[in-house]
Amino acid sequence: MVFAGTIADLDLLSIFFGPSVYFAARRTYTHSILGTICLILLAILFIRLLGKEQSDKIRRLMLPLFLAATFHVALDVLQSQGVALLWPVRAGRFALDWLPPIDPWILFLLLAGLLFPELLRLVSSEIGAKNKAPRGRNGAIVALSLIVLYVVGRALLHSGSVAALEPHSYHGESARRVGAFPDSFSIFTWHGLIETQSRMCVAEVPAGPGKSFDPESAECVNKPESSPELEAAQNSPVAQEYLRAVPFPRASVAKTEDGYEVVIRSMGDAAESEVRHRVAAQIFVDSQLAVVSQELVWVKDLHLR
Repeated sequence: MVFAGTIADLDLLSIFFGPSVYFAARRTYTHSILGTICLILLAILFIRLLGKEQSDKIRRLMLPLFLAATFHVALDVLQSQGVALLWPVRAGRFALDWLPPIDPWILFLLLAGLLFPELLRLVSSEIGAKNKAPRGRNGAIVALSLIVLYVVGRALLHSGSVAALEPHSYHGESARRVGAFPDSFSIFTWHGLIETQSRMCVAEVPAGPGKSFDPESAECVNKPESSPELEAAQNSPVAQEYLRAVPFPRASVAKTEDGYEVVIRSMGDAAESEVRHRVAAQIFVDSQLAVVSQELVWVKDLHLR
């Protein structure tokens, strides 16, 4: 189960091969429906090679292996980075934005479900009591039940945060599209992202009963005006690949000696204050509007923001 539930994150190794490989591999091949099926079959092969289990025992392990592998992908879908579930048929990514990339509260519940029953078992063994239930089962049931309730609570708070962002105007413009990203530590703080006709805005959204959102607190940046050089850059293959995977892109355009530099990055990075291991598209266009260079780069290495 540990093997089946963690092997999908082998795609993290792609980080050592540069931003292009990382962008193509992270949460795509191994996190797709097809990839998950292949990983389950690989886990079964792993059992056969190391455990030499009989066929009837392997059949009993099929459901736990399936749940371990699918729950991994399901939890990733609840986050903001996106999962290419339908790869290779469709390159688009699915993300519900309910959970942060690393959620300390879920880790706490899992550890409590593991360690607290062990403490009770030590106490009961000291007084001579015997528990006939399978070791760890009750703790696991309680921990998983609490995690489900926690995720449902996160979903409700996310929905409320999005609803709080939608009806307001920002610097005199109505919101065209809004999103809310979770905070890693506070479940009542959400990082809002608002797109208007000419601006992209980031705002902190307090969630929960009695909380109100102040649209004047939003920090906004102007979108670049439509231009031939921007259109040429956005039509490049690298930009098209990037735009298919990023729900809130923002472009920046700068004049260079020989033409223009266009950078497209995700505004979700700004909402989550995250730049490590985040990728942007960088395109150079000459004065004749021909693309002379296009690549995916690490956001932390960019000069043009």
